[in-house]
Amino acid sequence: MLRKIAKRMTNNLGLKILAALFAVVMWLVVLNIDDPIKGKTVTTSVTFENESYITSMGKCYEVLGGSSSNTVSFYFTAQRSIYEKISGSDFTATADLKRIEYDEETGTYRVPVSIVPNKNANSVNITTKQQYLELTLEDYISTQFPIKANTAGTVADGCALGDVAISSTNVIKVSGPASIVNTITTAAATINVEGMATDIVDSVVPVLYDADGNNVDTTKLKLSLQTVSISAQILNTKDVSILFETKGKVAEGYRLKSVTYKPTTVRIKGKTDVLNTIDNVTVPEEVLDITDLSESFEKTVDITSYLPSGVSL
Repeated sequence: MLRKIAKRMTNNLGLKILAALFAVVMWLVVLNIDDPIKGKTVTTSVTFENESYITSMGKCYEVLGGSSSNTVSFYFTAQRSIYEKISGSDFTATADLKRIEYDEETGTYRVPVSIVPNKNANSVNITTKQQYLELTLEDYISTQFPIKANTAGTVADGCALGDVAISSTNVIKVSGPASIVNTITTAAATINVEGMATDIVDSVVPVLYDADGNNVDTTKLKLSLQTVSISAQILNTKDVSILFETKGKVAEGYRLKSVTYKPTTVRIKGKTDVLNTIDNVTVPEEVLDITDLSESFEKTVDITSYLPSGVSL
């Protein structure tokens, strides 16, 4: 019995194999001729239209889930010859903010998203042509902040830092969601003076800080300035002695033995041509009036008032 079956299977084996190959070829030919419909799910980014409609109401919007949620996924079908060549980038998804609506069931705002193919429009069928993106709305406000001039680093040996100032506009206007703008307390521009021995000017990006000194993320904010010009004056230094003069005479029977003080020298800073004319800081006699004194005494003196013009401690 088995021998009969085996004989039938192997009888004309070459013709049978040729017939099988012919069937496969015919199936492929038919498949290509029929060009069957196939479908798949793709994702594409959403473009927003008429954003001014929201800002005109004094509001701003944000997609729930963050910027990574500015996409929609949908299912489309097309003939296989077209289907294989299409991806998510071959579709345009738009959200017209003039069509924003309030969903009472979820308590959120939403805007419809329309999806159209960029090519083969008559051959591509989108199962869900309209979807929704959920949004949040909040007040859009603007506030101005003065820009503080800061420095980073240490100037070269023998030098000192002079005036540091914003040499361009020193006020920045910040616009954006109230929840972010209201956290800003200060704005600062920082110039790097590390190792500097001469005056410098630099263009730097102003940074916004909250009450805890943390940087405020400006991704969702609009700034009136992107950079500001800041200058730092680098001065020379010089160590000079302090001299005290006295006024009057001590009580009868007494004499002035000495005037001692600490420190005996101070370091001053200024432009080189000014420093070259200064050898000491003299405290005038009016400060130490010893008239009729009969015992020693101590006094604290602020010498900044007696520094020569053009220098500082």
